Amino acid sequence: MNEHIDMKISGSSTMPGGEYGRVSISGAGKVQGSLKCEEMHCSGASNVQGDVDCAGELCTSGAGKVAGSVRCGSLTASGTFSAQTVQVEGLASVSGSLRTEQALTADELRASGSLEAGSVHCRALRSSGSCRISGDIEAETAVLSGAVQIGGLLNAETVEISVNPAVHISAIGGGTIRVLQKDTTTFLGIFRTSPGCARIGSIEGDNIELENVEAEIVRGKYVRIGHGCRIGTVEYGENLEAEHGTVRQSTQTGTK
Repeated sequence: MNEHIDMKISGSSTMPGGEYGRVSISGAGKVQGSLKCEEMHCSGASNVQGDVDCAGELCTSGAGKVAGSVRCGSLTASGTFSAQTVQVEGLASVSGSLRTEQALTADELRASGSLEAGSVHCRALRSSGSCRISGDIEAETAVLSGAVQIGGLLNAETVEISVNPAVHISAIGGGTIRVLQKDTTTFLGIFRTSPGCARIGSIEGDNIELENVEAEIVRGKYVRIGHGCRIGTVEYGENLEAEHGTVRQSTQTGTK
């Protein structure tokens, strides 16, 4: 049986922080201090003036703000939600807007809305909306489309990025790296438009495939440079395939 009372705000109210069972905010709710609860659902405007420690699901479809850090079992953000740091044990699903000043950590992160963070650490990342990370991303797999801006290193064993001119990444490191043009062939199969170039400072991995990418340096064991690329230097270990005019200079360095 639940040992703590529930918190329910359906109008405009201010409640003290502390330990609760289920927290429900459908109006304009302010919590003075840190909050510990079993689960939390917010469909109104919530403002927690401290930290949030939620053992289960944290679901926000309104406008949520946490002054400190957030720790929860799972996170669903279909409204706007912001905090200093966010740590999710399971799945973090973002169809609205999620903003963290510092680190965002999750087992799995799926974002179809707007995602902003200082850094991201997760097992699996999939973003199809707007992804703006000022620092690094650490993941096992990263599948990215839409607008992508990464100020630091994107490091993952498997990286897949759909090319568009809104992709700006300082550096990519990993095992298998594919930055490729999404198929834009019409139903007649006779027309394919260029999406513009993705801009990436450096790329380093084992198996690399690129299309419509501008990069200063690419280092890999097996490297394929496709159409639309403008690469300054390629350093490869075993094999290089490059379309004419896509690479300024290349050097074979032996097994990576």
